[in-house]
Amino acid sequence: MRFQLMAVGLACATLLAGCGGGGGGDSTSGGMQQSVSFPFIGGPMVGIPPNTTTITLAATASGGGDVTYTSNTPDTCTVNGATLTLVKAGECSVNANQAGGNGFAPASARQLFVIPKNPQAVTKFQNPGWQPVGGTPVQLSATFESGLPVTFSSKTPAVCSVSGETMTPLADGICTVTATQAGTDIYAVGTADKNIPIGTEKPAKLNFLTGYKDSRGDNDGFATTEGGRLGHPGNNMWWCLNCEEAVSNSGNTFTHTASWDTPPHVGDWNYNAALFTLFGPNINGADLWADSNTFGYRAGINAFTLPTATPKGVQIEIEGALNFNLAQNPEWFGSSDNTFNVELFLGHFNPSQKDSEGHACNVTLKTTVKPTTAAATDYNLNLRNQFAISESCGLSGLDIWTELQAYPVVEIKFSAAKSNSDVANSAGKYVNQFTLTGPIYFQ
Repeated sequence: MRFQLMAVGLACATLLAGCGGGGGGDSTSGGMQQSVSFPFIGGPMVGIPPNTTTITLAATASGGGDVTYTSNTPDTCTVNGATLTLVKAGECSVNANQAGGNGFAPASARQLFVIPKNPQAVTKFQNPGWQPVGGTPVQLSATFESGLPVTFSSKTPAVCSVSGETMTPLADGICTVTATQAGTDIYAVGTADKNIPIGTEKPAKLNFLTGYKDSRGDNDGFATTEGGRLGHPGNNMWWCLNCEEAVSNSGNTFTHTASWDTPPHVGDWNYNAALFTLFGPNINGADLWADSNTFGYRAGINAFTLPTATPKGVQIEIEGALNFNLAQNPEWFGSSDNTFNVELFLGHFNPSQKDSEGHACNVTLKTTVKPTTAAATDYNLNLRNQFAISESCGLSGLDIWTELQAYPVVEIKFSAAKSNSDVANSAGKYVNQFTLTGPIYFQ
């Protein structure tokens, strides 16, 4: 259709009399025949208010006289002088006229083309995440660029039904809900799908990391201790003289060990040394430190929010849980408090709130885990039910699921809730040791 209209427009531009235009000269017109060349003017989309789309018309007459323009379809396009304004999507017809004179008869040419609508993208359509079979109907909400009402439908009626703005889970499987905005004079019809796991159905694994290269890097991104960039397998670090990190030859296991010769106490320099941070895919040291000589300070972390060709971290959509395998040393497990914290740092920052070093604050989710054994254990932490917002950066009204779907997870931090000061090992040292094995992923 578009090609045919272009062809019509070009054909009309070369005719001397026709396409609804004026005629060429003959023996009764009192002048020589002339032609009007009217280049094709179609293509641009209608403007989105408050912006308008205009086209400068540039027809020429072979007789050399001035050309004037008129719109045959003023509801869709208007003419002022040589400026054509696109009012709304639809068919636009414009005449280029030469009144004649200086021995030439009048002549005209017509352009006929379609003004296309703007494609309409969805601006918000949150996936409600996993739902149980026969569970409570889920409220649906979506917004498109037009801001006008949206309708919902189910592409998988055996798995889920949709009525108005609610979805009811019916059977195990992936429920596909479609949001549709019918379009306007400016916007084309907009559609968007969300795939919602129901019952036993699980989404694919979303890897945060798949393994470890060494104590400073993982296979997918960047791993380091909280203190900076000096961690090497088997070596003490300047910020923590009693810490060691090691990676197995296979790259499948990462171990962080903090130890004390005497029971650690609050206020000791290394009391909070039993912690480490893992950084997500495509994040490297340049994102974290503005000055490589200033160890121990995250100065470039707000670079995570800058547009990049390769996204940084991982973006949650329907993955409902954080999964990892972790073991503790027996002495820590047998101490008075063997719980550990897991924190998720998001790429959501409040530029107006900074710490004493001038670093941007990023929104953080946190949970505290009570282990049932010191041995290597698979943990499955529900993102919505087990985590809470521990750092809002001064922002109000934050919702965990909305945050996770809007901003990537860029860091995961593991830490002992309380350093082991109760149970010494056979060497008389008080030790907190984490051992991670295998991938860390969301599912």
